[in-house]
Amino acid sequence: MPGIDAQSFDGTIVQTELEADCGFTPEVTQLGLVAQATDGFVVVHGSDANRDTFSDADLSAIFVTFAETVSEYPGADSSTLRTAVQQALSGQWTPCNMVAGCPFDEEVTAPSRLIFHVHVPGWGFEPARIKFKTDLPSGEFCGLKWLTLNGSTCAPYSFELGAQCVTQGSYEYALYIRASQSAGSQLTRVIIDPKIEVIPN
Repeated sequence: MPGIDAQSFDGTIVQTELEADCGFTPEVTQLGLVAQATDGFVVVHGSDANRDTFSDADLSAIFVTFAETVSEYPGADSSTLRTAVQQALSGQWTPCNMVAGCPFDEEVTAPSRLIFHVHVPGWGFEPARIKFKTDLPSGEFCGLKWLTLNGSTCAPYSFELGAQCVTQGSYEYALYIRASQSAGSQLTRVIIDPKIEVIPN
């Protein structure tokens, strides 16, 4: 029996084809914001659909509101925290109410800029950030890089990826997160396995 491909579990090895320039202008920016409650993860999704395109200032303000709200509810369960975050952000973005099997799942219906942001103490994305486990049409996902806001990098907490939204499909991927405990003296790799549903309009 062949061994498991060790490189596929290595959070430092980037899928280089994802770093290619996109060559298209996104029609929408979608955000997935990640926090942790007492009973599991809280992932909230929103976008600038039917709004002005998010500026760096808009994105920064969303991240600040998200962080402040999470801090205001220490010890909250996921339902309480999700409700509080959605209410706090209601005026800053268009919420996405997709019901999915995994809270990290994404749905893309137009050429998009996808932003992933984690706000969990001791957590940050690894250099690989994201890897796809299924075959991809050429150029379907592109432009992988750390998010930059107002000239400053948001690594390792935020990154972006382009989704061309041409070929319909369900694309399984993995998020690579570096988690620490004991004040950073111990580190481990956490791999989360959601999917992106691409449904061109």
